[in-house]
Amino acid sequence: MTRRLNVRVDHACCVGNAMCLATAPGVFAHNDHRQSEVVDPEGESEEKILEAAFNCPTRAIRVEIAEGGEQLFP
Repeated sequence: MTRRLNVRVDHACCVGNAMCLATAPGVFAHNDHRQSEVVDPEGESEEKILEAAFNCPTRAIRVEIAEGGEQLFP
């Protein structure tokens, strides 16, 4: 069984370089300001979501387990 995740993008940090879109396109998309947004937190595997968060150069992506709120990244 896969865990449900809460995935957020801190727009104060996001510079829109699109690494997350390249890594997990089912989860992230650019908004009108060319910043990433979460469009479907279940759109990719947990592994891909964490890879996208890890590769974000500004560490703008926050990932936690939905049930209980345990932080997975950063």
